[in-house]
Amino acid sequence: MGFEPTTSCLGSKHSTAELHPQAGLHVDFTPRRMQKQPVEYLLLESLVSTTSLESLAKGYILNCKIEGKSSNTIAGYEILLRNFIWYCHQNEFPQIQRLTAVHIRHFFWYLSSETHRWNSTSPAAKRPASPTTVNGYFRALHTFFNWLEQEELIPENPFRNLKTPRPDHKVIRALTTSDLEKLFKLCAGKSALEVRNKAILSVFLDTGLRVSELTNLLIDDVNMDDGSILVRHGKGNKQRLVRIGSKAQKALWKYVTLYRKSTSNRLFINRNGEPLNLIGVQILIKRLGDKANVKVHPHQLRHTFAISFLRAGGDVFSLQYLLGHSTLQMTQRYLQSLNANDAANAHKKFSPLDNLGKETDR
Repeated sequence: MGFEPTTSCLGSKHSTAELHPQAGLHVDFTPRRMQKQPVEYLLLESLVSTTSLESLAKGYILNCKIEGKSSNTIAGYEILLRNFIWYCHQNEFPQIQRLTAVHIRHFFWYLSSETHRWNSTSPAAKRPASPTTVNGYFRALHTFFNWLEQEELIPENPFRNLKTPRPDHKVIRALTTSDLEKLFKLCAGKSALEVRNKAILSVFLDTGLRVSELTNLLIDDVNMDDGSILVRHGKGNKQRLVRIGSKAQKALWKYVTLYRKSTSNRLFINRNGEPLNLIGVQILIKRLGDKANVKVHPHQLRHTFAISFLRAGGDVFSLQYLLGHSTLQMTQRYLQSLNANDAANAHKKFSPLDNLGKETDR
C-alpha cells in the first residue's frame, strides 16, 4: 500500500499507547444502542474510554485478526493507523466521535502535499504521497471508520459523503528480454547462492507470485512431478494452485536436490540455512538489478509474468486466478498495458511520418 513507517506514534516502542491487541482486551458482548455519551466497555488492563482513538485502533486490529486477515495486511493497517493517530494528536483534533469530513480532508491534504511527514527520516516520507498511496490510506481508513460505525462506537461516519480519490493508472512496464538475459547471466554459476537465485527468478517469472507468497513456500508445497505449487498464504489468506514450466522445474529441482542444505521446511533459505524472508528477497533482487544495470523489484517480476502470459495468448480469467486477484480490475490493467506496449512497438514499424515517401504511386 505504500505506507511510510514512523517511530514517533502509536505502536512505537517509545509510545505509551502501543498497539497490542492481545494485551488483555475484554469486550462486553451485551447489545447496546449508541448513547449520547461514549460507552466505556473496551477494557485494556484497566477501563479505557471509547473516546480514545488508540484503544479503538487496538480493538480494530484485534477484529482484523479474528477475521483472519493476513499478517502483512494487519502490519500495513498498524502503520497507517499510527500515522493517522499521530496527525490527529499533532493537530489537536477532537475526540473521535466528533471527527468530521473536514478533519479527514485535512489529513488527506497533508498526506498528498506535505514533504516532511510524521517527523520521519524515511525517504518516502520526504515527498508528497502518490495518488496510489493516498487511495490506499483512504480505503483502509474508510474500512476502519465503517467498523466503528457498525460497532456503534461513533454516532456518524465522517467518510459517508467523501469520494474515493483516484489512484494512479500508469502503464505497467514489463522487463524486456534483454533485461531478463542480464539477470539470468548473473545466476549462471555453480555456487549454491547462484543456483538458488536462478530458481527464485524462475519461479517469480513463471508464476507471478507475490514476494510474501514466495517466501512462505514450503518444500512440500512443490510437486516436482507435474510442476504444481500450492500457494497456502495468498492475499486474504486464500489458497490457490499455480504451475511452473519445464525450465523453472529444472532450475528448482537442481536447487532443492543438489544445493539446498537445511533442516528448515521453507523452500528458499539464506546462506545460513535459515528461511529467506521478504526483506531478504527484496535485497537480493535489488542487488541483482544493480549488478545487471536493470531497474527491477520483485513486483515487477510479477508484472512481467502477467504481461508475458497475455502476450503468449493466455486469457484474463486464467490470469486472474493465477495472480490471486479477487476481481478483474487489476488483471485488466495488465491487458491495457499490453495493448499500450504493443501499440508503441507497432508504431515503430508503421509510423506514418517515417513511412512517408516509401509508398509507391499507383
